[in-house]
Amino acid sequence: QPHSVVQRRLLEGNLNKLRGEARGLSARVQSPLAKDQDEKMEKGEDRRKETSPLLIQCQCQGQVLKATVNTGCLPNLISKRCLNQLGLEEVSAMDCGDLSPPIPSVVGRVEHLELQFGQETVLCSALVVDDEMLEFCIGLQTLLSLKCCIDLEEGVLRFKALSEELPFLHASEEPGQ
Repeated sequence: QPHSVVQRRLLEGNLNKLRGEARGLSARVQSPLAKDQDEKMEKGEDRRKETSPLLIQCQCQGQVLKATVNTGCLPNLISKRCLNQLGLEEVSAMDCGDLSPPIPSVVGRVEHLELQFGQETVLCSALVVDDEMLEFCIGLQTLLSLKCCIDLEEGVLRFKALSEELPFLHASEEPGQ
């Protein structure tokens, strides 16, 4: 009987020691991402900044636009309000044919939209949407055709086809500043 008591105590001691080491390891080896997150939370940084959209500055019709980079949307999108501000004409939604995606607020289409990224001008089209929250959205189709690279570490959108690089804007920044 004393032998079984000694074994049980040794086993309990080893288990406690192992648990202590495991706790020590988890405290010592922490993901750099988790550390950054903890530091941000300690500093009281706003979590909404982490999920802000990727915005770049471009020009259309001589006016500065804040364009959202959206890889989840195939076509380019432009709001009806933005289209009117630029003075562009839209083709009716009936003429969109089968190109109208499952976006419920599509009201038309605009062809021959000239966008200026840095010093380079690109001709593209966009679907017109009735959405006040959106100004202009660069879709995956355009990003692929211009061979774009989203560099989050450097905070830029690289247009390999144009040899241009545009910095991402913060959501609070106004175009032209």
